[in-house]
Amino acid sequence: MKILHTADWHLGHYLKGQENMRLEEHNLFLSWLLDTIENEQIDLLLIAGDIFDSANPPHWAEEQYYRFLANVRQTACKNVLIIGGNHDSPTNLNAPKEILKFLDVYVVGKASDNLQDEIVSIKHQNHTELVICAVPFLRDSDIRKAMSTENITETERRIKEGIIQHYHQVASLVADYKKEGIPILATGHLYAAKSQTSDSEKEIHIGNQGQIEVEKLPSIFDYIALGHIHRPQKVGGHQHIRYSGSPIPLSFSEYNDRKQVIILEIDTHGLTSLQEIEVPLSRPLLSFKGSFAEVEKEILSYEQKNPLNAWAEVKVVLQEYANGLGEKIHALGKEKGIDILKVNIEYDRTHLPSSEPSIQQSLSELTPLEVFRQKCEQKNINLANEDYKEVLEAFQLLLEEVEGQEE
Repeated sequence: MKILHTADWHLGHYLKGQENMRLEEHNLFLSWLLDTIENEQIDLLLIAGDIFDSANPPHWAEEQYYRFLANVRQTACKNVLIIGGNHDSPTNLNAPKEILKFLDVYVVGKASDNLQDEIVSIKHQNHTELVICAVPFLRDSDIRKAMSTENITETERRIKEGIIQHYHQVASLVADYKKEGIPILATGHLYAAKSQTSDSEKEIHIGNQGQIEVEKLPSIFDYIALGHIHRPQKVGGHQHIRYSGSPIPLSFSEYNDRKQVIILEIDTHGLTSLQEIEVPLSRPLLSFKGSFAEVEKEILSYEQKNPLNAWAEVKVVLQEYANGLGEKIHALGKEKGIDILKVNIEYDRTHLPSSEPSIQQSLSELTPLEVFRQKCEQKNINLANEDYKEVLEAFQLLLEEVEGQEE
């Protein structure tokens, strides 16, 4: 059986403002994906969470999603498995699952009290060819009972243990299939220890507690398809445990990443082959930093090679105040087919008189965690200090609970 693993589409994503939607980039990716599915004769498409960028995506993002699922039916691929991620609304994702099941599209938007709901059998002519432990993003409420008396360390331990235990429980339900020589796959939307992150992943568990040691997962799985981390990578050196990564760069920190999907082949002997397929880059995200002369040189040396204009962020470091610099940078970008989304101007204050205006980021450019960190700095609270570790972790827990509430 030939399987394509992808994740973290984030349909409905905006970058640095509501006017910068990613609709065109996602349309190009989904068109390419349909062609790849057909050309590679994929049997099963597996999407490991974060289909959408928010719990309440714009209508055009939902149209993209359903149009794609309809178009997949016109390819060689007859089975699709989708799990919920931390960005997805489990309720909205699960709502059409019974209808989609008639199209051989299986959706597991959230964990269930009945673990059998997470077991998906892929059949051909009434013969089971593959079994998947379709584990979605596990929220705290799915895996532990909160205790008002527990501290951060106890919370961390209980969450890690709960996630590992959940995988062992679903694995126990498919052990008989393994004895019959039927391959077993698992999914996950989590933060694995030793994985390399970018700036665009939400911290889905406070402190260190989301970092799951994959060595503690059941060995019964022939392949574990992961989502959440946007940089494609194998985890802990394990060839069969992989993040596919996001198909488009979701932050400027990913400007140098090679985006991909993973195609694997599996039979009664387990994983037989694995191939990384690069996703064509439709819109580069660029980052320029330095003096004005250095930034100008980099922008003017850029050559447009992609279907869509590049987007860029620029940080200019000056030794003296200069008027109209932002306009000059935007004009340079326009000349080279680069849309400048953000210009930060920093001053070497050792060369500035005290009367010079300060340069600050607008609130819309900051994440809630960045706002909290800056406020702590104003109050001379050093969050890097061990004494304040629980303050930061408590804020992250509160933030996660607020963001996890469905509107």
